[in-house]
Amino acid sequence: AGGRGGGRDDRPRQGQDLRTGLTIDLEEAFHGATKELSLTRPTACDTCEGEGHPPDADVRTCPQCNGRGQVQQVQQTPLGRVQQTSTCPRCEGGGELYGEDCSDCGGDGAVREEATLSVEIPAGIRSGQSLRMEGEGAPGENGGPNGDLLIEVDVDVGDRFERDGDDLHVNEAVSFPQAVFGDTVEVETVDGSVEMDVPSGTQSGETFRLQGKGMPRLRRRGRGDLYVQVAVVVPESLNDEQRDALEAFAEAGGEDVDVGGGFFEKLKSSF
Repeated sequence: AGGRGGGRDDRPRQGQDLRTGLTIDLEEAFHGATKELSLTRPTACDTCEGEGHPPDADVRTCPQCNGRGQVQQVQQTPLGRVQQTSTCPRCEGGGELYGEDCSDCGGDGAVREEATLSVEIPAGIRSGQSLRMEGEGAPGENGGPNGDLLIEVDVDVGDRFERDGDDLHVNEAVSFPQAVFGDTVEVETVDGSVEMDVPSGTQSGETFRLQGKGMPRLRRRGRGDLYVQVAVVVPESLNDEQRDALEAFAEAGGEDVDVGGGFFEKLKSSF
């Protein structure tokens, strides 16, 4: 049996960093949140205290490296003989071999366990950015510290908004009379509704900027902007009074009106 030794290479070594992912929604990215994250990760074996062998296991000097923990190889190159030193593959640098491996970890000194962590999500985080949790990675060796856990965040923006950095973009429908005469409309943002003035004569596709109504800036003051693109909605059908009014409107503007509906179709197509 092998097992990890406690011989020559006994310098403390930090454990490896681990990586995982976490998906949050736009509202959680806006306000910040505390999320529970479950993952399976290596942790130091309690049975052998990370040593990889029982405390009373028989121990002997590694015959391959004679207890040095390192082996040397000599290679002939065009430049002459080159001596290379590497970690002993048999004792993995420990210099000693144990007659018995730990029954729980099989000599690795670590076991895989399910862990649930509480993750603090800062307001304003974007997709692709990572959070670092110190000491929550793989266990160190020879008393070294644990590695860190890196959590890559994915923000699910949803269907209503598009995100560009700290700015948000949204489409908002207004009626034909609102676009013609102007109006004040309510626009739903991530944190509630705000009023937006629609000037008279607004054209479909125009974009209005609501300053400071976007996402919070990560670990900075202020917020991005919300860009609202207006879509003028033309009704699918008209009653007689509405049709007469629109025909009068068109005639007053010099339009040739087709009472069979040609003008209205032209009006819809213009938007």
